[in-house]
Amino acid sequence: MRQRLASKEDEITRLGAEKFNLMDVSELSVGKMQVQQRYLLELDRRMGEIKTESLELQNEVEMVLQEVVQAQRERKVLEKLEEKQHAAYLQEVKHEEQKQLDEMGNRPKFVI
Repeated sequence: MRQRLASKEDEITRLGAEKFNLMDVSELSVGKMQVQQRYLLELDRRMGEIKTESLELQNEVEMVLQEVVQAQRERKVLEKLEEKQHAAYLQEVKHEEQKQLDEMGNRPKFVI
């Protein structure tokens, strides 16, 4: 997407340079000036289209970046939840082990 955006910006720059070069009129015939004027208008129209496409691409890039940031946040939340659940599980296992040890310690001892 960034490559497409860079391509659009390059095209805008190229069209702007072409427009600038056309402004140098060395021959002043009316017919040529009319053709040149129509071409300049077409260049302006095309540059406007490309700028609009570029803005749309920038918006898409921004939306994708926001989605990535949101996904990272959600992943961190899930990782923390997993850590807490694992810690609670380990605590429960430790508690059960201690309970079993206490029961074994409280049993009457039989001597034979």
